[in-house]
Amino acid sequence: ARARSYGVELSAAYNYEGLNLRADYGYTNARFRKYDDGTANYAGNRLPYAPENTISLMAAYTWMINNRTLKQIILSADWRASGAIYWNEANTLRQSMYSTLGAQLTIRLSNIDITLWGRNLTNTDYNVFYFKSVGKEFFSKGAPIHGGVRLNINL
Repeated sequence: ARARSYGVELSAAYNYEGLNLRADYGYTNARFRKYDDGTANYAGNRLPYAPENTISLMAAYTWMINNRTLKQIILSADWRASGAIYWNEANTLRQSMYSTLGAQLTIRLSNIDITLWGRNLTNTDYNVFYFKSVGKEFFSKGAPIHGGVRLNINL
């Protein structure tokens, strides 16, 4: 088999006082140039597992408090998208573009950070991996909506 791949990545960031913005985009065109396994010719098909597009947008704002106990409050959100992703050489199995939303709130005290976070807040249903074993096909699902609390103690 022979394949060719090309793409582009673009990133932009903006910071002003407490505001931070970031945008990233990636495009990949990865295709078989020649691939005949004796039963099918896959020339021109997309390579499996290579997302065609990846996108992320992030916004954060930091409030500087700087009193004896409370130092900062940081609020951020991110949106990520990926796809389409083909799972096999025949390009018959495909994950369409999907996106997830995340957010977090950090309260920074003198020597303790408390962060509340959430991922996949839209509860998007998507596949992150595919494989075939012993004639059966399996998909690995992306994590559903989830969140937590993180505590960092700075000694």
